Amino acid sequence: MRRLVRGLLAILIITLISLAALEGLLRAAAPRLGGQIGVVARTITTGSPYAEAWAPAWRENRDHYYTLRPNLTDVVQYGSPTVSFRLTTHKLWDDGLPPDEGIGFRSPPVDYRVDAVVTGDSFAFCFTEQADCWVDRLAAKHGLGMVNLGTPVTGSLSHAQMLADFAAPLRPPLVIWQFFGNDFNDDYALLTWRGDLEPLAGDASQQAAPEAGGSWLTQNLVTAAALELLTTGTWSGLPGNDPNFEAQHADTYPNGAPFLFGKPYELAALDLTREVNRVGVETTRQALTEAKALVEGWGGTLVVLIIPTREEVYAQTTDDALGADIIARLSQPRAVMAELCAEIGLACYDPTEQLQDTAYQAPGVPPLYYPDDMHLNTVGNMIVGELLSQWLTNNALLPPQE
Repeated sequence: MRRLVRGLLAILIITLISLAALEGLLRAAAPRLGGQIGVVARTITTGSPYAEAWAPAWRENRDHYYTLRPNLTDVVQYGSPTVSFRLTTHKLWDDGLPPDEGIGFRSPPVDYRVDAVVTGDSFAFCFTEQADCWVDRLAAKHGLGMVNLGTPVTGSLSHAQMLADFAAPLRPPLVIWQFFGNDFNDDYALLTWRGDLEPLAGDASQQAAPEAGGSWLTQNLVTAAALELLTTGTWSGLPGNDPNFEAQHADTYPNGAPFLFGKPYELAALDLTREVNRVGVETTRQALTEAKALVEGWGGTLVVLIIPTREEVYAQTTDDALGADIIARLSQPRAVMAELCAEIGLACYDPTEQLQDTAYQAPGVPPLYYPDDMHLNTVGNMIVGELLSQWLTNNALLPPQE
């Protein structure tokens, strides 16, 4: 009996020493670990999920909700803890303000012929290196002088204002308005933030931030958190509002790459059964109507590019976990935007079906979106740029080149 006890005690001690060594190795490697395990390890060890210290390039602005800081040079930015890129911003022209004031854009100062202007949110701004953005790819393919006004965390009110302030002086023959389903929600957020609208029932921003979940072990030991992540696909120890941006389901893309989807934020921000999102439908109708009149007033053409969610493009994968009702709710903003285009008389391009075809074309096709971020990756930007190029060409919408 004593031998058995001694043997079990020896096994326990060896196990504890091994776990302690593994914990030490994970903590030491935390700054360099990739993927979700790196995010978890850095959050536990440093309180921050990011591999590098950084400051967001976007800041609050009364007209737009958020705008980019000007005159940044090759600074690191994070779309999410696992998605980073370098960013350089410029003022389009001398605005008479100090260098760090005013609004910046990814486009260089305008000393060239402007054939087209793009307005939109982070899907126009692109969470990639600049050369990989669909806007820059489109410009390079057709030799277009393009200005990209895309700015993260903005909705239709901002997009229309951008055109009035920065496109109207340039009078481009083509204007591309990029839309994503949370733009309706971003309009509501802007109106309530600046006091133009009282918060409505169901406004999640008025609710207290949730406490971090999980046990003491998963909140404080990297090994325990990593084990939970590997076995469940999620980590319960996220602090503050982060659970709203934590995927609820885990699967793989057709090529076997990780695919984490169903984040509460996206499911809520695109849900048009919620009054807070329906507010943005009316503001978008007005913004598009005014933008169409503005652009046509200088002889230009306004078109709309609709970007779908990952969950819709990969519906063959997400349907079992989310269900048809959730997929339909995520698709509703696209359908409403298509209706607005028809009502207002705008040419509107929704590449969802073509993206779905591409996504499942063959088992080895690379993903079009990031593993755990809602944005298009480098491949997705390339495909969207190609599809948009074909659509513009087929509809004779590309500006003639001299």
